[in-house]
Amino acid sequence: MKKWLCILIAGILMACCGRKTADRDYLHETEAERSERMAWWREARFGLFIHWGLYAVPAGKYKGEEVWGTGEWIMNSAPIPVPEYEAYAARFNPVHFNADEWAGLAADAGMKYLVITSKHHDGFCLWDSKISGYDVMDRTPFKRDILRELSEACRRRGIRFCLYHSIMDWHHPDAQGIFYPAYNTSKTNPGFQRYVDTYLKPQLEELVSGYGPLGVLWFDGQWINDWTLQTGRDLYRFVRSLQPDIIVNNRVGKGGTGLSGRKEESVGDFGTPEQEIPPQGLLGVDWESCMTMNDTWGFRESDLNWKSDTTLIWNLAETASKGGNFLLNVGPTAQGLIPQASVDRLHRMGQWLRINGEAIYRTRECQIPEQGKNLRFTQSPDGGTVYALYLGRPGRGVKIKGLPLLPDSQVFLLGHEKPLQWKCEGDALNIEIPQPLAENPPGFIAHTFRISVRPMVEKPRFSQDQKISLNEPIFVALESPTPGASIHYTLDGSIPDESSPLYGEPVVISRSGTLMARAFKHGMAPSTASETSFSILDSTANGMTYALYEGEWSSLPDFGKLKPVRTGETWSFDPAGIRPGGDHFGIVFKGRIQIPENGAYTFFIKSDDGSLLRIGGKPVAVNDGLHGPVEAQGSAAFLKGLHNFELGFFEATGGEALEVSVEGPGMRKQPLPPHWLIR
Repeated sequence: MKKWLCILIAGILMACCGRKTADRDYLHETEAERSERMAWWREARFGLFIHWGLYAVPAGKYKGEEVWGTGEWIMNSAPIPVPEYEAYAARFNPVHFNADEWAGLAADAGMKYLVITSKHHDGFCLWDSKISGYDVMDRTPFKRDILRELSEACRRRGIRFCLYHSIMDWHHPDAQGIFYPAYNTSKTNPGFQRYVDTYLKPQLEELVSGYGPLGVLWFDGQWINDWTLQTGRDLYRFVRSLQPDIIVNNRVGKGGTGLSGRKEESVGDFGTPEQEIPPQGLLGVDWESCMTMNDTWGFRESDLNWKSDTTLIWNLAETASKGGNFLLNVGPTAQGLIPQASVDRLHRMGQWLRINGEAIYRTRECQIPEQGKNLRFTQSPDGGTVYALYLGRPGRGVKIKGLPLLPDSQVFLLGHEKPLQWKCEGDALNIEIPQPLAENPPGFIAHTFRISVRPMVEKPRFSQDQKISLNEPIFVALESPTPGASIHYTLDGSIPDESSPLYGEPVVISRSGTLMARAFKHGMAPSTASETSFSILDSTANGMTYALYEGEWSSLPDFGKLKPVRTGETWSFDPAGIRPGGDHFGIVFKGRIQIPENGAYTFFIKSDDGSLLRIGGKPVAVNDGLHGPVEAQGSAAFLKGLHNFELGFFEATGGEALEVSVEGPGMRKQPLPPHWLIR
């Protein structure tokens, strides 16, 4: 009787826990819950990205010809019909694949997590899926579950196992979408929701339940027209319900590939700038820069444009200095080998991290401003240690400004046991390096100085995303991550001190200018200044500026390197209104676009010849090259308000067509309304 009672109680507890998990609001967890979930990822700083699939077989060529673009996009870029692409599966036999070697390589390189493509856009699966037969077990002679072997190898090596998974699928008939024009050129696919419910979600359940616990689910392909912000939120909840502690990137939503995420209008746990390191870190925003070692993600035999180990190590250092993670990619061959050039560079990075890793792992963004291209900073979580990373040989001495030193501060060079001598000259710390150490420093590429300092208050954060307004004031809330700190601010661009206005209620910005804020707390060094600019525009200033260029091009040039023959203002995208008749010219239109409400928008550009629309500095619609009046489109999510835009256009011969249309929440496709454009 006692045994059955225990079983009954256990069953009730499990049922209650199940209901609690199902009822949790994963989109609105507390900051403490989020910090606990994100802790390992924030400390890791360095991960391995692996793009591997059937695209490794053609390796960048189709029918003997080089195909433009990255290796993993060859099915779309060629394009290759589905039956022909499926045939690559019979040639995918990676007999040299060794999961322990791959996990060991990541561990030796100092990486803390590994993200591999479970399924890329081509739809081929690297695991034994029961939902589809288009996988490594059913279609290839290899017949080994690659994800199973690699997940087990990662756990043996102490590496967090994570998965990339494509939202779109060029192989599935319900999800081929606009990015596979040979099969579906419509704006949306009527069967897409069926694909989500009966294919995408069941496969994700296979992966999360059968190959977990997973560290991260890294989504991609969210830009297709079928995907919406609401679908992304639903998928986020679904994945978290299967594994509440999993971390999900921002591409599960509709916010693009940059630093969006954790906003009410977006979804996801961290931003994903691609092939770039943002010019400055964003306090309070988790982000990860993903980058290739050469120019391609999936293996492309002809791509030998390798970044140097110096560049890669410094990219890691710069990313950490701005509070981000660095996800570095390798593209294995169809035989299961990671290219030797990648192996060599990872080995070199591991050597460097064994000496300097203290300055990378478990650190946070440092407030000390950058001082030249060769000096970056990180700091310990408690703020009591600053790490100064110096690219190249530091010689007999290094000068660093702005450190809140203590009378008894100590300075060490990582890899060298004895403290270094130092002295202050004004606000500069001069570190003296003895001759033998200057001639043979231990860091070999970049060297790290560990400096004990007085803890600094963290910089204030701005909660306002809107930075441009039409005749309306902007209300800006400020907060300090340091408990008990007070915030002082200025509106004239000067550096605040404790005599500056004390922040209490949201700051009212009623005219264009710069808001600067600093945080202060007794017993700690004041923070450096946070800075942001706001523009209050005249609503009568409709239109945009233009710059006219002369030249012969077959694709869009870098107009920024050219000198315009004329500039002015215009209210229309019609080229004839700027340059009536003639060939061989280009125009760049610039201004701000007023987005009426939060949501996903699709922009259409019809041009003869090439054109490119950027909003907020990011490409939205691309229609480049020599062609007749054809139309291209692109979708992205935008917040309500003003955004900078730029439209580049060139005409070679023939017509002079250029039309811009938009479709968005509650509105059908229509010409871009003129009142949306502000000079």
